[in-house]
Amino acid sequence: MDIVIKVNNQSNGRDKLARLIQYTSRIVWHQLELRHANKYSVDRIKNLELTFSSFRKILRLGRCIDICYTALNSMHIEDPILRVTLTISKLANALFLYADHVVWLTKSGFLKTDSEKWNRTANKFWLLSIIANLARDFYEIVQLLELHKTTFLKPSNLLNTPIKSYDWNGGLQYVCMMMSCHKDVFIDTLKNSCDIFIPLTALGFTRLSPSTVGALGAVSSAAALLTVIKPITKLVPA
Repeated sequence: MDIVIKVNNQSNGRDKLARLIQYTSRIVWHQLELRHANKYSVDRIKNLELTFSSFRKILRLGRCIDICYTALNSMHIEDPILRVTLTISKLANALFLYADHVVWLTKSGFLKTDSEKWNRTANKFWLLSIIANLARDFYEIVQLLELHKTTFLKPSNLLNTPIKSYDWNGGLQYVCMMMSCHKDVFIDTLKNSCDIFIPLTALGFTRLSPSTVGALGAVSSAAALLTVIKPITKLVPA
């Protein structure tokens, strides 16, 4: 119960919880469609997804300004890789939210614009933000490998080592231990790796089914929700 209260007390927590329900709803209605379920049942689940999507847009209204402000702080990070990736990610995310606001206001009848064009623009900025986040994750992983380089075999040594003589079980156990010790990097990488396929599919670069997109969105939402419940698992600086 404490976890529910903690999540509900934060707008970010409510957004992540709503996102989890939104993408889970997508899995459900698509699976119902595949099983030729009653059209009324399918439409009800689709409306549920649409409702939570609209709810999230309202929660994020105006957040593009906040994110632009935080991007100014990212520009003062000493590490050049983190400075560039985080600043690009935040600016792209702010532009994504701005375009998403326009899409929502257009569909609400408040504005008269080309919603499809703005929707594609929003997905492009979202994709750019995720790519920048993944570049940061890759940098963090390289830093961890460098930190533990004495434990891992170098690629050249691995090629010269007979496969049978290498302790794969021990190596796998150590990788699991690293993931356990650096949950923040692992969770952030998992979240961004799942998220990237959502705008890619929306833009037509990949052709994933609604169930697959829903599953990826649900996993990334659960990972993001975990960082709200346990802030120690959140990658910093963020």
